[in-house]
Amino acid sequence: MIDKFGKVMIYVKDPRAAADFWIDKIGFTKIKVNTHETGILSVELTPNSTSDASIVLFDRSIVEKMSPELNLGTPSILFSSYDIRDMRNRLINNGVNVGEVMDMGDSLTFNFSDIEGNYFAVQEIRRS
Repeated sequence: MIDKFGKVMIYVKDPRAAADFWIDKIGFTKIKVNTHETGILSVELTPNSTSDASIVLFDRSIVEKMSPELNLGTPSILFSSYDIRDMRNRLINNGVNVGEVMDMGDSLTFNFSDIEGNYFAVQEIRRS
């Protein structure tokens, strides 16, 4: 079950330059930077310190190599769930095209696609 919605993933050529645009021109605030052995993988930004929503700017070339089957032409939505393994199993049982659960270091994530091949991701919400 989807428990929360809060991130939009945008695939860009240069996450650092794209982040500078959102910070300098739009007024967003940087939350987190994730690196990959080849450089910056993603930069997460939020419109303000109290917002539950954010955008995550991913390096398109790295994501293309990691997941070549994904449609990176449009932003992707990142849903959150308290139990992604149960949610993933339910989607599989419903005949949905589902990716493997991946450990991203600070969270577990998997992806699925709709009937048109649009990509969505689900990240586990850590209970406090």
